[in-house]
Amino acid sequence: MRKLYLLKYIGILSFINVQAQILTVDQSYQMAVENYPLIKQYELIEKTKEYTLSNANKAYLPQVSLTAIEGYVFGDFPSMGSSGSDSKFKFIGLGQVNQVIWDGGATKTQKKIIEASSNVDKASVEVSLYDLRSRVNQLYFGMLLIDEQLKQLEIQNKILANNIDKVKKLHENGLAYKTDVDEIKAEQLNLSRQKTDFEYTRKGYQTMLSYLTGKNISHTQLEKPINVMGIDTLINRPEQKRFESQRNLVNAQSDMQKVNLMPKVGLLGAGVVLAPGVNFGPNKISTIGVAGVSVGWDIKGLYKNSNEKQLTQQELKKIEVQEETFLFNTRFQMNQKKTDIDRQTAILKDDDTLVKLRQTIREGYQLKYDTGAGPLIDLLNATEKEGTARAEKALHEVQLLMTAYEYQIIKGN
Repeated sequence: MRKLYLLKYIGILSFINVQAQILTVDQSYQMAVENYPLIKQYELIEKTKEYTLSNANKAYLPQVSLTAIEGYVFGDFPSMGSSGSDSKFKFIGLGQVNQVIWDGGATKTQKKIIEASSNVDKASVEVSLYDLRSRVNQLYFGMLLIDEQLKQLEIQNKILANNIDKVKKLHENGLAYKTDVDEIKAEQLNLSRQKTDFEYTRKGYQTMLSYLTGKNISHTQLEKPINVMGIDTLINRPEQKRFESQRNLVNAQSDMQKVNLMPKVGLLGAGVVLAPGVNFGPNKISTIGVAGVSVGWDIKGLYKNSNEKQLTQQELKKIEVQEETFLFNTRFQMNQKKTDIDRQTAILKDDDTLVKLRQTIREGYQLKYDTGAGPLIDLLNATEKEGTARAEKALHEVQLLMTAYEYQIIKGN
Protein backbone atom coordinates (compact mmCIF):
# COMPACT_ATOMS: atom_id res chain seq x y z
CA MET A 1 0.00 0.00 0.00
CA ARG A 2 2.87 2.39 0.84
CA LYS A 3 4.40 1.68 -2.56
CA LEU A 4 1.08 2.35 -4.22
CA TYR A 5 0.70 5.70 -2.45
CA LEU A 6 4.30 6.57 -3.32
CA LEU A 7 3.68 5.81 -6.99
CA LYS A 8 0.53 7.94 -6.94
CA TYR A 9 2.46 10.77 -5.29
CA ILE A 10 5.21 10.60 -7.88
CA GLY A 11 2.57 10.54 -10.62
CA ILE A 12 0.94 13.68 -9.22
CA LEU A 13 4.30 15.46 -9.02
CA SER A 14 5.07 14.47 -12.60
CA PHE A 15 1.70 15.81 -13.73
CA ILE A 16 2.30 19.09 -11.91
CA ASN A 17 5.76 19.37 -13.45
CA VAL A 18 4.36 18.81 -16.94
CA GLN A 19 1.61 21.33 -16.32
CA ALA A 20 4.18 23.86 -15.07
CA GLN A 21 5.99 23.67 -18.42
CA ILE A 22 2.95 24.93 -20.34
CA LEU A 23 2.51 28.69 -20.60
CA THR A 24 -0.70 30.40 -21.71
CA VAL A 25 -1.05 33.89 -23.10
CA ASP A 26 -3.21 34.93 -20.12
CA GLN A 27 -0.52 33.72 -17.70
CA SER A 28 2.01 35.75 -19.68
CA TYR A 29 -0.14 38.86 -19.27
CA GLN A 30 -0.35 38.33 -15.51
CA MET A 31 3.35 37.61 -15.03
CA ALA A 32 4.32 40.66 -17.08
CA VAL A 33 2.14 42.90 -14.88
CA GLU A 34 3.51 41.39 -11.65
CA ASN A 35 7.09 41.77 -12.87
CA TYR A 36 6.77 45.32 -14.18
CA PRO A 37 8.40 47.86 -11.77
CA LEU A 38 5.43 50.22 -12.07
CA ILE A 39 3.31 47.73 -10.08
CA LYS A 40 5.08 49.03 -6.95
CA GLN A 41 3.42 52.38 -7.54
CA TYR A 42 0.12 50.99 -6.19
CA GLU A 43 1.60 50.53 -2.72
CA LEU A 44 3.23 53.97 -2.79
CA ILE A 45 -0.05 55.63 -3.80
CA GLU A 46 -1.91 53.82 -1.01
CA LYS A 47 0.68 54.80 1.60
CA THR A 48 0.63 58.43 0.46
CA LYS A 49 -3.16 58.45 0.74
CA GLU A 50 -3.04 57.02 4.28
CA TYR A 51 -0.57 59.64 5.50
CA THR A 52 -2.45 62.50 3.83
CA LEU A 53 -5.78 61.35 5.29
CA SER A 54 -4.14 61.11 8.70
CA ASN A 55 -3.02 64.72 8.39
CA ALA A 56 -6.51 65.80 7.32
CA ASN A 57 -8.06 64.08 10.37
CA LYS A 58 -5.81 66.13 12.65
CA ALA A 59 -7.63 69.31 11.68
CA TYR A 60 -9.97 68.83 14.69
CA LEU A 61 -7.10 68.59 17.21
CA PRO A 62 -6.63 71.67 19.44
CA GLN A 63 -4.31 74.26 17.90
CA VAL A 64 -1.94 75.92 20.36
CA SER A 65 0.20 78.98 19.63
CA LEU A 66 2.66 80.69 21.96
CA THR A 67 4.48 84.00 21.34
CA ALA A 68 7.10 85.63 23.59
CA ILE A 69 8.25 89.27 23.08
CA GLU A 70 10.98 91.09 24.95
CA GLY A 71 11.24 94.64 23.72
CA TYR A 72 11.08 98.36 24.24
CA VAL A 73 7.59 99.81 24.68
CA PHE A 74 6.93 103.12 22.99
CA GLY A 75 4.40 105.40 24.64
CA ASP A 76 2.88 105.16 28.07
CA PHE A 77 1.64 101.93 29.51
CA PRO A 78 -1.60 102.21 31.47
CA SER A 79 -1.07 102.07 35.18
CA MET A 80 -2.98 102.57 38.41
CA GLY A 81 -1.43 103.81 41.57
CA SER A 82 2.26 104.28 41.96
CA SER A 83 4.39 102.83 39.24
CA GLY A 84 6.03 99.61 40.05
CA SER A 85 8.72 100.15 37.55
CA ASP A 86 9.81 102.94 35.25
CA SER A 87 11.45 100.51 32.79
CA LYS A 88 10.35 100.83 29.18
CA PHE A 89 11.46 97.27 28.49
CA LYS A 90 8.61 94.82 28.78
CA PHE A 91 8.16 91.06 28.46
CA ILE A 92 4.91 90.21 26.69
CA GLY A 93 3.72 86.60 26.46
CA LEU A 94 0.79 85.64 24.22
CA GLY A 95 -0.90 82.24 24.31
CA GLN A 96 -3.86 81.01 22.31
CA VAL A 97 -5.78 77.73 22.08
CA ASN A 98 -8.28 77.07 19.29
CA GLN A 99 -10.57 74.08 19.12
CA VAL A 100 -12.55 73.65 15.91
CA ILE A 101 -16.20 72.75 16.41
CA TRP A 102 -17.31 73.03 12.78
CA ASP A 103 -15.01 73.87 9.88
CA GLY A 104 -17.76 74.22 7.30
CA GLY A 105 -17.10 70.70 5.97
CA ALA A 106 -13.47 71.46 5.00
CA THR A 107 -11.99 68.30 6.53
CA LYS A 108 -14.64 66.03 5.05
CA THR A 109 -14.21 67.59 1.62
CA GLN A 110 -10.41 67.46 1.86
CA LYS A 111 -10.64 63.72 2.54
CA LYS A 112 -12.85 63.30 -0.52
CA ILE A 113 -10.27 65.15 -2.62
CA ILE A 114 -7.45 62.94 -1.28
CA GLU A 115 -9.43 59.77 -2.07
CA ALA A 116 -10.34 60.98 -5.56
CA SER A 117 -6.76 62.02 -6.32
CA SER A 118 -5.48 58.63 -5.20
CA ASN A 119 -7.99 56.89 -7.49
CA VAL A 120 -6.80 58.99 -10.45
CA ASP A 121 -3.20 57.95 -9.77
CA LYS A 122 -4.15 54.28 -9.48
CA ALA A 123 -6.18 54.42 -12.70
CA SER A 124 -3.19 55.94 -14.52
CA VAL A 125 -0.98 53.08 -13.31
CA GLU A 126 -3.60 50.57 -14.46
CA VAL A 127 -3.63 52.13 -17.94
CA SER A 128 0.16 51.81 -18.19
CA LEU A 129 0.08 48.20 -17.02
CA TYR A 130 -2.67 47.35 -19.50
CA ASP A 131 -0.40 48.46 -22.34
CA LEU A 132 1.87 45.50 -21.49
CA ARG A 133 -0.64 43.16 -23.11
CA SER A 134 0.25 44.43 -26.58
CA ARG A 135 3.94 43.79 -25.96
CA VAL A 136 3.23 40.29 -24.69
CA ASN A 137 1.05 39.61 -27.73
CA GLN A 138 3.83 40.47 -30.18
CA LEU A 139 6.32 38.16 -28.48
CA TYR A 140 3.97 35.31 -27.57
CA PHE A 141 2.31 34.97 -30.96
CA GLY A 142 5.64 35.57 -32.71
CA MET A 143 6.99 32.49 -30.93
CA LEU A 144 3.83 30.53 -31.75
CA LEU A 145 4.21 31.44 -35.40
CA ILE A 146 7.80 30.22 -35.46
CA ASP A 147 6.78 26.98 -33.73
CA GLU A 148 4.20 26.35 -36.45
CA GLN A 149 6.77 27.09 -39.17
CA LEU A 150 9.22 24.65 -37.58
CA LYS A 151 6.52 21.96 -37.57
CA GLN A 152 5.96 22.44 -41.30
CA LEU A 153 9.70 22.26 -41.97
CA GLU A 154 9.80 19.00 -40.06
CA ILE A 155 7.01 17.58 -42.24
CA GLN A 156 8.94 18.53 -45.39
CA ASN A 157 12.14 17.09 -43.98
CA LYS A 158 10.44 13.75 -43.24
CA ILE A 159 9.20 13.56 -46.84
CA LEU A 160 12.72 14.24 -48.12
CA ALA A 161 14.24 11.75 -45.64
CA ASN A 162 11.90 9.02 -46.85
CA ASN A 163 12.82 9.76 -50.46
CA ILE A 164 16.57 9.95 -49.96
CA ASP A 165 16.63 6.37 -48.67
CA LYS A 166 14.79 5.23 -51.80
CA VAL A 167 17.06 7.26 -54.10
CA LYS A 168 20.21 5.88 -52.45
CA LYS A 169 19.04 2.29 -53.01
CA LEU A 170 18.12 3.06 -56.62
CA HIS A 171 21.53 4.66 -57.16
CA GLU A 172 23.28 1.66 -55.68
CA ASN A 173 21.38 -0.55 -58.14
CA GLY A 174 22.17 1.80 -61.03
CA LEU A 175 18.56 2.94 -61.39
CA ALA A 176 19.09 6.56 -60.32
CA TYR A 177 21.65 9.29 -60.87
CA LYS A 178 23.94 10.51 -58.10
CA THR A 179 22.63 13.99 -58.81
CA ASP A 180 19.24 12.82 -57.54
CA VAL A 181 20.81 12.09 -54.15
CA ASP A 182 22.57 15.47 -54.19
CA GLU A 183 19.33 17.28 -55.10
CA ILE A 184 17.57 15.87 -52.04
CA LYS A 185 20.58 16.64 -49.81
CA ALA A 186 20.58 20.21 -51.10
CA GLU A 187 16.88 20.55 -50.26
CA GLN A 188 17.48 19.12 -46.78
CA LEU A 189 20.32 21.58 -46.26
CA ASN A 190 18.03 24.43 -47.36
CA LEU A 191 15.44 23.31 -44.81
CA SER A 192 18.17 23.10 -42.16
CA ARG A 193 19.19 26.69 -42.88
CA GLN A 194 15.58 27.88 -42.55
CA LYS A 195 15.25 25.94 -39.30
CA THR A 196 18.38 27.57 -37.86
CA ASP A 197 17.11 31.01 -38.82
CA PHE A 198 13.73 30.37 -37.17
CA GLU A 199 15.33 28.94 -34.01
CA TYR A 200 17.58 31.96 -33.49
CA THR A 201 14.67 34.33 -34.07
CA ARG A 202 12.56 32.37 -31.58
CA LYS A 203 15.38 32.49 -29.05
CA GLY A 204 15.38 36.30 -29.32
CA TYR A 205 11.62 36.44 -28.74
CA GLN A 206 11.98 33.98 -25.87
CA THR A 207 14.66 36.10 -24.19
CA MET A 208 12.51 39.23 -24.44
CA LEU A 209 9.39 37.47 -23.12
CA SER A 210 11.43 36.00 -20.24
CA TYR A 211 12.66 39.49 -19.37
CA LEU A 212 9.15 40.94 -19.61
CA THR A 213 7.58 38.23 -17.41
CA GLY A 214 10.52 37.80 -15.06
CA LYS A 215 10.42 34.01 -15.64
CA ASN A 216 12.80 31.72 -17.49
CA ILE A 217 10.66 30.19 -20.24
CA SER A 218 13.48 28.49 -22.16
CA HIS A 219 12.00 25.04 -21.43
CA THR A 220 8.37 26.10 -21.59
CA GLN A 221 5.83 25.05 -24.19
CA LEU A 222 3.45 27.75 -25.36
CA GLU A 223 -0.21 26.83 -25.46
CA LYS A 224 -1.94 27.71 -28.69
CA PRO A 225 -5.04 29.63 -27.57
CA ILE A 226 -8.48 29.23 -29.02
CA ASN A 227 -10.02 31.90 -31.20
CA VAL A 228 -11.65 34.42 -28.83
CA MET A 229 -13.41 36.45 -31.50
CA GLY A 230 -16.98 37.39 -30.58
CA ILE A 231 -19.66 39.83 -31.63
CA ASP A 232 -19.43 41.79 -28.37
CA THR A 233 -18.45 45.40 -29.08
CA LEU A 234 -18.74 46.73 -25.51
CA ILE A 235 -15.66 48.78 -24.61
CA ASN A 236 -14.31 48.22 -21.11
CA ARG A 237 -10.88 49.83 -20.95
CA PRO A 238 -9.03 51.10 -17.86
CA GLU A 239 -8.88 54.53 -19.51
CA GLN A 240 -12.63 54.83 -18.91
CA LYS A 241 -12.08 54.28 -15.19
CA ARG A 242 -9.43 57.00 -15.25
CA PHE A 243 -11.83 59.45 -16.90
CA GLU A 244 -14.43 58.68 -14.23
CA SER A 245 -11.85 59.17 -11.47
CA GLN A 246 -10.84 62.51 -12.99
CA ARG A 247 -14.49 63.64 -12.96
CA ASN A 248 -14.82 62.63 -9.31
CA LEU A 249 -11.70 64.63 -8.47
CA VAL A 250 -12.99 67.77 -10.22
CA ASN A 251 -16.35 67.46 -8.42
CA ALA A 252 -14.62 66.96 -5.06
CA GLN A 253 -12.47 70.04 -5.65
CA SER A 254 -15.57 72.06 -6.56
CA ASP A 255 -17.09 71.08 -3.20
CA MET A 256 -14.22 72.93 -1.53
CA GLN A 257 -15.51 76.13 -3.17
CA LYS A 258 -18.76 75.67 -1.22
CA VAL A 259 -16.80 75.06 1.95
CA ASN A 260 -15.01 78.40 1.51
CA LEU A 261 -18.39 80.16 1.66
CA MET A 262 -19.25 78.66 5.05
CA PRO A 263 -18.51 80.22 8.45
CA LYS A 264 -16.11 78.45 10.82
CA VAL A 265 -17.06 77.87 14.46
CA GLY A 266 -14.71 76.98 17.32
CA LEU A 267 -13.76 77.46 20.96
CA LEU A 268 -11.12 80.04 21.78
CA GLY A 269 -8.90 80.52 24.80
CA ALA A 270 -6.28 83.27 25.00
CA GLY A 271 -3.98 84.75 27.62
CA VAL A 272 -1.52 87.63 27.91
CA VAL A 273 1.37 87.97 30.38
CA LEU A 274 3.10 91.34 30.96
CA ALA A 275 6.26 91.85 32.98
CA PRO A 276 6.71 94.29 34.54
CA GLY A 277 2.98 94.41 34.70
CA VAL A 278 0.37 97.13 34.79
CA ASN A 279 0.71 98.37 38.30
CA PHE A 280 -2.25 97.63 40.55
CA GLY A 281 -0.10 97.91 43.59
CA PRO A 282 2.74 95.56 44.46
CA ASN A 283 2.16 93.28 41.42
CA LYS A 284 5.23 92.70 39.26
CA ILE A 285 3.42 90.65 36.61
CA SER A 286 0.01 91.20 35.01
CA THR A 287 -2.03 88.43 33.37
CA ILE A 288 -5.15 88.68 31.25
CA GLY A 289 -7.23 85.71 30.03
CA VAL A 290 -10.26 85.24 27.81
CA ALA A 291 -12.33 82.20 26.73
CA GLY A 292 -15.35 81.85 24.50
CA VAL A 293 -16.77 80.82 21.14
CA SER A 294 -15.12 82.11 18.00
CA VAL A 295 -16.91 82.53 14.68
CA GLY A 296 -15.07 83.36 11.49
CA TRP A 297 -16.59 84.01 8.09
CA ASP A 298 -14.53 85.02 5.11
CA ILE A 299 -16.85 86.29 2.36
CA LYS A 300 -14.24 86.87 -0.35
CA GLY A 301 -15.21 83.48 -1.80
CA LEU A 302 -18.57 84.97 -2.76
CA TYR A 303 -16.89 87.22 -5.31
CA LYS A 304 -15.30 84.29 -7.16
CA ASN A 305 -18.04 81.72 -6.69
CA SER A 306 -19.71 82.20 -10.08
CA ASN A 307 -16.42 82.01 -12.00
CA GLU A 308 -15.31 78.96 -10.01
CA LYS A 309 -18.49 77.13 -11.00
CA GLN A 310 -17.86 77.94 -14.66
CA LEU A 311 -14.28 76.70 -14.38
CA THR A 312 -15.53 73.43 -12.89
CA GLN A 313 -17.94 72.94 -15.78
CA GLN A 314 -15.16 73.64 -18.28
CA GLU A 315 -12.92 71.05 -16.64
CA LEU A 316 -15.71 68.45 -16.78
CA LYS A 317 -16.33 69.24 -20.46
CA LYS A 318 -12.62 68.82 -21.23
CA ILE A 319 -12.68 65.36 -19.65
CA GLU A 320 -15.84 64.52 -21.60
CA VAL A 321 -14.20 65.52 -24.91
CA GLN A 322 -11.11 63.48 -24.07
CA GLU A 323 -13.26 60.42 -23.33
CA GLU A 324 -15.29 60.84 -26.53
CA THR A 325 -12.06 61.09 -28.53
CA PHE A 326 -10.68 57.98 -26.86
CA LEU A 327 -13.86 55.98 -27.56
CA PHE A 328 -13.93 57.20 -31.17
CA ASN A 329 -10.34 56.08 -31.77
CA THR A 330 -10.95 52.79 -29.98
CA ARG A 331 -13.99 51.96 -32.12
CA PHE A 332 -11.99 52.91 -35.22
CA GLN A 333 -9.26 50.43 -34.23
CA MET A 334 -11.88 47.76 -33.48
CA ASN A 335 -13.39 48.18 -36.95
CA GLN A 336 -9.93 47.84 -38.49
CA LYS A 337 -9.24 44.63 -36.60
CA LYS A 338 -12.69 43.25 -37.42
CA THR A 339 -11.97 43.82 -41.12
CA ASP A 340 -8.62 42.05 -40.74
CA ILE A 341 -10.31 39.13 -38.99
CA ASP A 342 -12.89 38.75 -41.77
CA ARG A 343 -10.14 38.87 -44.41
CA GLN A 344 -7.92 36.35 -42.62
CA THR A 345 -10.86 33.99 -42.04
CA ALA A 346 -11.70 34.02 -45.75
CA ILE A 347 -8.06 33.39 -46.70
CA LEU A 348 -7.89 30.43 -44.31
CA LYS A 349 -10.75 28.72 -46.14
CA ASP A 350 -8.72 28.86 -49.37
CA ASP A 351 -5.62 27.69 -47.49
CA ASP A 352 -7.34 24.44 -46.47
CA THR A 353 -8.28 23.70 -50.07
CA LEU A 354 -4.82 24.66 -51.36
CA VAL A 355 -2.98 22.41 -48.89
CA LYS A 356 -5.13 19.41 -49.87
CA LEU A 357 -4.48 20.08 -53.56
CA ARG A 358 -0.73 20.49 -53.05
CA GLN A 359 -0.63 17.27 -51.03
CA THR A 360 -2.51 15.38 -53.75
CA ILE A 361 -0.19 16.80 -56.44
CA ARG A 362 2.91 15.85 -54.45
CA GLU A 363 1.60 12.33 -53.89
CA GLY A 364 0.98 12.07 -57.64
CA TYR A 365 4.55 13.08 -58.46
CA GLN A 366 5.74 10.69 -55.74
CA LEU A 367 3.96 7.84 -57.44
CA LYS A 368 5.39 8.85 -60.83
CA TYR A 369 8.93 8.97 -59.47
CA ASP A 370 8.56 5.67 -57.62
CA THR A 371 7.42 3.98 -60.86
CA GLY A 372 10.08 5.69 -62.95
CA ALA A 373 7.53 7.72 -64.91
CA GLY A 374 8.67 11.15 -63.70
CA PRO A 375 11.89 12.99 -62.79
CA LEU A 376 12.96 13.78 -59.23
CA ILE A 377 12.89 17.52 -59.86
CA ASP A 378 9.12 17.45 -60.32
CA LEU A 379 8.72 15.66 -56.99
CA LEU A 380 11.01 18.14 -55.22
CA ASN A 381 9.16 21.11 -56.70
CA ALA A 382 5.82 19.62 -55.65
CA THR A 383 7.18 18.93 -52.15
CA GLU A 384 8.41 22.52 -51.82
CA LYS A 385 5.08 23.96 -52.98
CA GLU A 386 3.19 21.75 -50.54
CA GLY A 387 5.50 22.92 -47.74
CA THR A 388 4.95 26.55 -48.75
CA ALA A 389 1.18 26.05 -48.73
CA ARG A 390 1.31 24.46 -45.27
CA ALA A 391 3.58 27.21 -43.96
CA GLU A 392 1.26 29.92 -45.27
CA LYS A 393 -1.73 28.21 -43.71
CA ALA A 394 0.07 28.02 -40.34
CA LEU A 395 1.05 31.68 -40.71
CA HIS A 396 -2.52 32.75 -41.41
CA GLU A 397 -3.87 30.68 -38.50
CA VAL A 398 -1.55 32.34 -35.98
CA GLN A 399 -2.13 35.77 -37.54
CA LEU A 400 -5.88 35.28 -37.12
CA LEU A 401 -5.42 34.28 -33.46
CA MET A 402 -3.17 37.25 -32.83
CA THR A 403 -5.59 39.67 -34.49
CA ALA A 404 -8.48 38.23 -32.46
CA TYR A 405 -6.57 38.76 -29.22
CA GLU A 406 -5.56 42.27 -30.30
CA TYR A 407 -9.25 42.99 -30.90
CA GLN A 408 -10.05 41.85 -27.36
CA ILE A 409 -7.24 44.01 -25.94
CA ILE A 410 -8.44 47.07 -27.89
CA LYS A 411 -12.01 46.75 -26.60
CA GLY A 412 -10.81 45.82 -23.11
CA ASN A 413 -11.86 42.24 -22.50
